[in-house]
Amino acid sequence: MKCDFMKPTDEIKKQAVNAFTCAETVAHVGMIKLTGGIALYAAHIRQMDRQAPPPPRQVRRDAVGREV
Repeated sequence: MKCDFMKPTDEIKKQAVNAFTCAETVAHVGMIKLTGGIALYAAHIRQMDRQAPPPPRQVRRDAVGREV
């Protein structure tokens, strides 16, 4: 006859490992989403910079009337 004394503990350990694995998976998915979001935001900023008009030229006050 097999002893079932430790079976509940083994089941608890298995559930704990499954919960930890699930938490790791959720963390990995979260990091992938975060990284993708950062890349998307950076691309949006670059696009906005390309569409912006060029900044006005700076003219030194002592060079008024001549090209710098």
